[in-house]
Amino acid sequence: MEPILDKGQKRRDHLNEVYVEVDSADFRDVCHGLFIKQHALLRLMFATDEREKDGLFRIYVVFTVPGSDAFTIIVLPMKEDVPSFPSLTPMIPAAHWYEREICDLFGLVPEGHPDPRRLVFHEAFPANAHPLRKDWSISDAEKQEWGEGRAVKVPHPFLEVTGEGIVQIPVGPVHAGIIEPGHFRFSAIGETIFFLEPRLFYTHKGTEKQFEKLGFADGVKLAERVSGTSSFAHGAAYCMAVERMMGMEITEKAAAVRTLVLELERLYNHIGDMGNMCAGTALAVGYAKGAVIKERLMQLNVRLTGSRYLRGVNVVGGVTRDVYAQADDILKTLDWATKEYKDFMQLLTGSVSHMERITNTGRLSRDIARKLGVTGVAARASGLPDDIRKSHPHLLYDRLIFEAHTYEQGDVFARTMIRAEETECSISMIMALMESGYKGELAVPLKTAAPYASALGYAETPRGSLFYWVMADRDGRPLRVKLRSPSYCNWPAVPFAVHGNIVPDFPLCNKSFNLSYSGTDM
Repeated sequence: MEPILDKGQKRRDHLNEVYVEVDSADFRDVCHGLFIKQHALLRLMFATDEREKDGLFRIYVVFTVPGSDAFTIIVLPMKEDVPSFPSLTPMIPAAHWYEREICDLFGLVPEGHPDPRRLVFHEAFPANAHPLRKDWSISDAEKQEWGEGRAVKVPHPFLEVTGEGIVQIPVGPVHAGIIEPGHFRFSAIGETIFFLEPRLFYTHKGTEKQFEKLGFADGVKLAERVSGTSSFAHGAAYCMAVERMMGMEITEKAAAVRTLVLELERLYNHIGDMGNMCAGTALAVGYAKGAVIKERLMQLNVRLTGSRYLRGVNVVGGVTRDVYAQADDILKTLDWATKEYKDFMQLLTGSVSHMERITNTGRLSRDIARKLGVTGVAARASGLPDDIRKSHPHLLYDRLIFEAHTYEQGDVFARTMIRAEETECSISMIMALMESGYKGELAVPLKTAAPYASALGYAETPRGSLFYWVMADRDGRPLRVKLRSPSYCNWPAVPFAVHGNIVPDFPLCNKSFNLSYSGTDM
């Protein structure tokens, strides 16, 4: 790796974060070299407005190399009067949403991007409004020209597929049932999907802008509300980033609590997801049984933390509750859930119709998964052993024995079986964590962030890897909080997975990924 990085100025901010600053002429070559020669995965790409420090914007590109715990972070400084940078997308497809997002939020243009359409903002949003610039405020929006009547009158320029027999089928953004908004434009030949273009980002809340108004200690409350099903993981990853930035080290006790609750979160989600997939195959009894087990586990969450979604436990510096004090309740509930789960899996695998529907449906190849930066269950089901718990051990995961299970098929069956094996693994890890006693206070005192200090935090959510990157301003308050959910990485892969399937199988394919709308749109 060293020859590739010789063109830049290196610094090591933390034990596994290596920052390499390059100029525009070398930016593309260095990133491409990491991706091709080192088989690096693009984990995260974002911009910052650091003009208060030195008058510059910066682009950060976070890579990891398989087999290494290090994060290689390529940094491109940019002057305000030259608001463009070389696009990585033609060589690294995983960059394509990140670069469009940077253009929308900062007005920094990726030169050479093959798809320069808006991503985050819909067509009625003011053309020259870039909310993550430091000189933009919410009040500025009232002074700018919006679409007619502040309604979306201008149609989104969907990609058009033409040819004999091609029909377009628009679905959403309003859906039946309890589901967030998302538009799916199918181009089909008969019932067979030839092309799918999703249009998301109907729920933009300015989350990353809101972090800037909060102190680092209060930001955990916002992080926990980004995505309900991964509330604890968001809080843990955010706290980890802030703690690393401030040079704080949590106690063994706090690390044990976080590890245990992360696995409880994975457990109820995986079982619930497998049950929800039964709704897509008309296996009503499977859907009901999965819902019952999930509900009992969420009731355990309430007894342990006061929240069905495990909120209120994480704080910067540790945790607020000692869940080990209720060890008997955890063990009793897990014993019940283990027995019910075995019956549940026998029901699923014993249903010929269910197994036929999920086998060879919604296939995603390993090559596409890697190029798009797919993560989590979807990546592992396509043969990529991507699990942050293994590749970047944190908390107490280095003390636990487990494997990053993989399948090669990349279909709904594989995504189901990954969840099934990880459910058993989570139960085993929780039991192992319950066997040992852990020392230390629940939380350590909060420190102050040094000016312009920064750090990464991460967690493996039920959907995949989650990242937070934080930077302090000159006063030690949040200058930038960037988060990347696993859904953000995985949504672009869905059109590839459904290609060649029939339209009625789309809900099943979609459920097998189980991606968040709100958790994608910050």
